[in-house]
Amino acid sequence: MTLTVILSVLFPFLYLASTTGQNCSTYNPCGSYGYCGDDLNGNAVCTCKFWWTGTVCTEQSSSGIQVITLGVLVFFLIAVFYGLSIGCSIRRKRQQPKKEKPNLRINENTCANSNLKEIALTNVKESARCSSCFVAVLMVILTIIALTVKWLLIQPIHNELVKKYNVNDSLFYQREPICDIIDFSNFNMLTFPIACFLVLIFIISSKRTSCLRDKFKGYIGPVIPLDFYVHIKRKFAAVIFAIIADELLSIVMEVITGNSPSDQGVIIVYLLRILSVLVIGLRYYPILSAAYMDTILALICATFYAWLNFCVSVYHYSRCQSDFYPSNDNFGDTNGTDLMTLFSFYGTGQNLVIIQIFNDLPQYLCWSYILIKLPMLSVEKIYKWSQRKNGNRSRNLCLTREEKILLHSSVPHSVEMRYVRNLFRAKAQRSITRSFLARLIPKMAYQWRDDFRFSSRIFSVYATVFLLLIFLTIQACVLVVPHLSEMENTLQTLIDAITQFNDVNKTQRDFPIPKLFLPYLLAILTAFVVTTIQLLVLLASIRRNLFQIYRGDVSEIPQRDKSKYLSYTTGNFHFAGYFIGYVIWGYILTAAFAFILYICIDAFITYGSVRFLENILKKIIPILLLIVFKQYLNNILARYVFLQYYGDILAINNRRILMIFLYFNFFLDAFLGFVSSIVRIIKSVIGGCLYMSRLDYSPMGRKLETFDAGFAAYCGFIHIEAVHRNPVMLAFASYVYGRMKTEQYVFNSSVSSTVITGKREMKKYSSKASRKWYLAVLLIRNPSFVTLRKHSLRNGENEEIETLKPDGQRLSLAQNNYHRASLISEIDLQQIWQNNHVK
Repeated sequence: MTLTVILSVLFPFLYLASTTGQNCSTYNPCGSYGYCGDDLNGNAVCTCKFWWTGTVCTEQSSSGIQVITLGVLVFFLIAVFYGLSIGCSIRRKRQQPKKEKPNLRINENTCANSNLKEIALTNVKESARCSSCFVAVLMVILTIIALTVKWLLIQPIHNELVKKYNVNDSLFYQREPICDIIDFSNFNMLTFPIACFLVLIFIISSKRTSCLRDKFKGYIGPVIPLDFYVHIKRKFAAVIFAIIADELLSIVMEVITGNSPSDQGVIIVYLLRILSVLVIGLRYYPILSAAYMDTILALICATFYAWLNFCVSVYHYSRCQSDFYPSNDNFGDTNGTDLMTLFSFYGTGQNLVIIQIFNDLPQYLCWSYILIKLPMLSVEKIYKWSQRKNGNRSRNLCLTREEKILLHSSVPHSVEMRYVRNLFRAKAQRSITRSFLARLIPKMAYQWRDDFRFSSRIFSVYATVFLLLIFLTIQACVLVVPHLSEMENTLQTLIDAITQFNDVNKTQRDFPIPKLFLPYLLAILTAFVVTTIQLLVLLASIRRNLFQIYRGDVSEIPQRDKSKYLSYTTGNFHFAGYFIGYVIWGYILTAAFAFILYICIDAFITYGSVRFLENILKKIIPILLLIVFKQYLNNILARYVFLQYYGDILAINNRRILMIFLYFNFFLDAFLGFVSSIVRIIKSVIGGCLYMSRLDYSPMGRKLETFDAGFAAYCGFIHIEAVHRNPVMLAFASYVYGRMKTEQYVFNSSVSSTVITGKREMKKYSSKASRKWYLAVLLIRNPSFVTLRKHSLRNGENEEIETLKPDGQRLSLAQNNYHRASLISEIDLQQIWQNNHVK
């Protein structure tokens, strides 16, 4: 009897009423608020929806009345809270004195009151140079030519497979013999040896800067593809990495789908994937290293190699390896079933060809930029060399690439010098950016700053990630949509098994699956938008965290610890790879979560009622209403009862009433704490899925964030980046190094203009004496440093004295007994009186 009463109180909505002589197949007595089912005797039985009751589910149950009442109270509390908040804000504004509007400032760049028309006429003309417009026009022309060539190469394969599809023949095409050379065991063996040969030439023609400079006249030095900690040719490097993203997509798809040869072991498969990544890197190594070396030989070689690589790539992905059309080399993977599904869904017309051309559009635009930019750099370099040769300029001072980059930091218009100048200016006195695009971006979303530039590494990683997202989205839409009908049947069978559809009393499904086409496309679009927004927010967080580390703020990033330098370095190694992996998995998890949510919403819209979801909502809605009610009740009490000046000051008001409230709230929140723990787990799962692509966010919390490998990699990247790209350090080092190089240039010029008959002997001075002399000169020329130096020396002496002092005297046991945690003792009063009396 007790169990029956408890069940009737907890689940009043499961009230069943039977009718005799009729079943649900002939008559539905339950109406729109109930589900009709047949019992073992063939009589109709009504199961009421939500909080309805009665024989035919026409009466509101007591639980329903309570839920409605609680909902009304919650709405009333929310209206009261926000109404009072608006009233307080209006009253606060009226009480504040009126401030005079500041005069419009005029900075060094543009006027602050300039309108959009003036910006369009001045700044756009300055930013849009003739060379940029010329490159853009050539890019479009070259991209159209390349896509047309690919269309002509794919069209015969498409027509051949369409004929085979119409006669029900095996769907594959015969590859040409040259494809076996280009694609030997999934490795491009036509351009790979040429890339290795060019890298060898670059190594021979490069000079060493530090190691064994007297051997082989300084030549045979290692070449780097690009310097990740500078912002020189960032756009060029980012475009190269964007091109590599298309080839990395195939490796990512293999990891996701698990497609690998069955006769090979796990270790061999992983080693082959690592080797394929290294081969991809070596194929693009000469192009990047040539742009960084900036020599005539390197640029000319890279130009011819880039054109050859592009032509081979167009031919390879048209005649040798295609996204949709299987060849005799990979026909055994699917036996042509995937192409049959695509033909049946998209038709045998030109739709597949158009989709493939559209998919290659971003990659070909990037290739067009590289193919045009390299010849322009070569011509520009040859022109400067001819001018220098005809002008007979002095070559007493030869600077390396690294020295030129460092010396650029002390130029007045450099990013580092702008940052240093802004340190001594108020925020209102800083110059406004001249970029037209920067002025169009709302400052609430992102505020453009001319004194900061992202490094080449950030540009390259983001270019790779965005192209990967575009390619992954296109592949997910094109390849998965034709299989959604099969997925509907599979999901319906699985859900029916979970909800026990085989029960004979049920005449309709607990969770009918709607058509998956619209929910799937919305889920993919949602995942792409959410991931893109998260990436943009992370980009702003990287700049903010770097600024914080520059000025010693450790509010978000843990303070740099000497014992963790090894961890920072290894985390910096993993940053790019972890970032790409986290973004892809965040994209997949967000798409899966959104897909489930959109299926539930579509099921409600299509079928009007879903019994399985209604049972879940009946348990969740009362709990959520109770939590929201308690939350807004606490907000009203905290702001208008227990805080002074309506929450403007963190000071307690009505102290005695607060103590009484805290006493009873202690027992009340014990129940809500259990519910809140469940909500906490659900929020953690949802937040972990949505914030998977954010390396600056750790779902483990502030105390355990160092155990998160992604966040540890992000911290290592930020610390290493801040150490090597600190604007103040770079500006100072550039200025000192520039003065040294200037004196060296003057000295070499004076020596070369006079006849030197003998070797000049340099007198060697003591390094300690030289340092003291330089210190004296520095202090004489900068008197303000004297006080700072004295203060620093005095602090060091005080620290040494503190380490030599013995521990303070401990109180006796009798004295400790008089002391209490929150009360002042008589001994303390006597001590205070004695101290005041002595004074």
